[in-house]
Amino acid sequence: MTERSPSAPITLVLPDEQTIERVRLYERQQLDSGLWMYRIGVPLWQTAAGGGVEPAEYSTWVTSAQLRPLPDVDLGGIPAHPRTRTSTPTRWAWLLDGRTHRGPATVHAEGCSAATDRAHPLNTLSALDALARPGTTACTACDAAETLLPILAHGQNEGPTSSD
Repeated sequence: MTERSPSAPITLVLPDEQTIERVRLYERQQLDSGLWMYRIGVPLWQTAAGGGVEPAEYSTWVTSAQLRPLPDVDLGGIPAHPRTRTSTPTRWAWLLDGRTHRGPATVHAEGCSAATDRAHPLNTLSALDALARPGTTACTACDAAETLLPILAHGQNEGPTSSD
């Protein structure tokens, strides 16, 4: 028998402000940016082999802006992975690849094997500006999507947020 990861119920806030209560919170992790991300599991249905439906769980990472604690639920047992502090701050370097007159562009972390020799360097603010433009995506093969997209989305929705 496998041991289950610690989890706790929590409320998920959807983009239209509807809520799903008692989704499962499994872990929290701090990115190099300082932003905390939370891995949750949302109960759903999926098509079963042979027809019909069966229960399933959709797992994803969200920020604290998408979560609300439930009263009287202790989240202290949920594994937390804070970023490790170093004596020198981490410097990010990004690459913008594929920007043509009609073609889409992709932002990569410096050193990403998916970037082409046409990619040119960007600082973090320029990478975020590029991602805000239609037709630009963040690479999922490197740290670009995991690091930049939460920063870009942070604060996009107005409303109360819980503290990290």
